Amino acid sequence: MKSRTDQSVFSFVLTIVVFGLLIAAVYFTYGTDKFILTTLLVIVILGVSLFYAPLSISADEREVNINSSLRIHTIPMDRIVSVERFQPTMGSLRICGSGGFMGYWGMFSEKDTGKYMAYYGRPSDCFMICLDNGDKYVLGCKDPDAMVDFINSHIKHDGIA
Repeated sequence: MKSRTDQSVFSFVLTIVVFGLLIAAVYFTYGTDKFILTTLLVIVILGVSLFYAPLSISADEREVNINSSLRIHTIPMDRIVSVERFQPTMGSLRICGSGGFMGYWGMFSEKDTGKYMAYYGRPSDCFMICLDNGDKYVLGCKDPDAMVDFINSHIKHDGIA
């Protein structure tokens, strides 16, 4: 099963604005001593974003994959202890990552939930995966209910496959 990650309107607009600012920064420093540093900084920002920003979520009977432009992050099904719908709150604290540029990705923390890795485009499209070691992932895709049902049908529940 595979489902695309759609961006919220805020995330889409923020991404366009930030891209514009990054291009403007390179353009306006051209011919100055700051051009190389600015260009390297823009390349690093875009590289990190393309490494983490989610494009889609896919799952099969063995694993859940978070697909980005430069990386596929894999979560083995046998490590998942629970999966359920989840909506991040406005009170979530971004520890390291993006709060809208190319989606929401990185390490976040909430008072009730604790720390989690996030990879989503719209807060309303999210679900949370909890692993056997206590790690948590908040993922988002266009059809989160079907994805939650699919993952639930492939994980062990109380010793029952």
